[in-house]
Amino acid sequence: MKKISMIIALLAILNTCSCGKKIEDVNPPAPPVEEETSETTDKKTLNVATILKELTQVERQIINKMDCDVNIKFYPGGDNSDPFELLNLDIISGEDIDVVYTGADDFTQFIKRGYLTDLYPLMEQSETLKKDDFLPNVLAGLEVDGKLPAICDNWILYTAVAKTENVGENMENWTPEQAFNAFYNMPDGMENFLNYAWMEYDIPNYLIKRVAVDAVDYKNNTCDFGGAFKDMLESINNLPAFQPYDPVGNDNLIKNRSLVSDVDLFGINASLTQQTYAWFGGADVTFIGYPSETGKGYITDAFSMLGILETSSEKQEGYEFIELMLNDKSINKGMIFSMPVTEKNLNDQLKESKYNSMSVHCPQNLPDGNEQIEITEEAIEQAVEYLRNVEFEPYTSEEVERIVLEEYHKFLSGEITPQKCVDNLNNRISIYLSETE
Repeated sequence: MKKISMIIALLAILNTCSCGKKIEDVNPPAPPVEEETSETTDKKTLNVATILKELTQVERQIINKMDCDVNIKFYPGGDNSDPFELLNLDIISGEDIDVVYTGADDFTQFIKRGYLTDLYPLMEQSETLKKDDFLPNVLAGLEVDGKLPAICDNWILYTAVAKTENVGENMENWTPEQAFNAFYNMPDGMENFLNYAWMEYDIPNYLIKRVAVDAVDYKNNTCDFGGAFKDMLESINNLPAFQPYDPVGNDNLIKNRSLVSDVDLFGINASLTQQTYAWFGGADVTFIGYPSETGKGYITDAFSMLGILETSSEKQEGYEFIELMLNDKSINKGMIFSMPVTEKNLNDQLKESKYNSMSVHCPQNLPDGNEQIEITEEAIEQAVEYLRNVEFEPYTSEEVERIVLEEYHKFLSGEITPQKCVDNLNNRISIYLSETE
């Protein structure tokens, strides 16, 4: 373009000279600014809709690395507005939206409504975020009918651990039968089944947590709260009356006053070292999880996901945005503060120096004093193997969880029988699932 502008200007000058006019009488050619303005006009714009948060200044600077402009539209919640419904209304009305960045519960609805494009073709063309870059079980959990409608940038793993010497070997992801056997046959001197069970609902809530998840089939939009769930209700009915306890100190797990400890793993980081090693004084532990007949003693939860709308005209730019959100440490705090999504993410967490207070290698204080303890490589390998074998389940519903808790606590308070609880749940959740198809 610059060469063409120069030629046009030169021809104009020559033409003027040949007509006998003075050069200063001729209008000068348009300055190069017009060409730059034209280029700016042609620059693409990527429209990103988010319910989660307004992006920080640092995140905006990272987004500026993209070759296109990025327009962020934030949908805040309010007393009289549902951000998901506002976003859904904009999508239905044809609002120019390319990328959606919001919670997993919202993505469950987007997928059912067919809003999202398959990311696998875009992934195949990418040089920086390909299929082999992801943890296989995480990617498998995100798939729906062989397609990839979404990618999560962080997730959390809920499970439970116990000293191996107290529960025996081969107890990983234990069954309800194994859990109740352990409950009724705790070692001599052990007072508490669940560490820090302050309220009468704490132990029942631990026991029911996974069987309630297993009762709902989100892929087929069905539920069945008979079977394992009803059996668990009957067993809970027979539990002895809850006796609150006043622990002597924080070292119940070390001193064998408590058997089971709930853990919320926010990554292969200090939370792992503290909850599965320091709290047990460095003893060998087993990931017993929550009682389950399916062999899945854990619960997974994705806080946020990214996807590209099928109607987007900027799918390539949308995937570049997703690459940035997952690969750039400055923007993806999940590289340290959540379970890893990619192999690189996992390796970065494992390589963090012990001088980083969030690192898995950072020594943690024992609960009974100021002495510090550093996790062993064997314990880290055990946790990584457990992580790799988790069946990632991101597409669940908070509304289903709310209904389960509501009916379940009616049962716990004695308002309804186990059978009535099962009937209510099958009825209410079946209706909800059918309405969201």
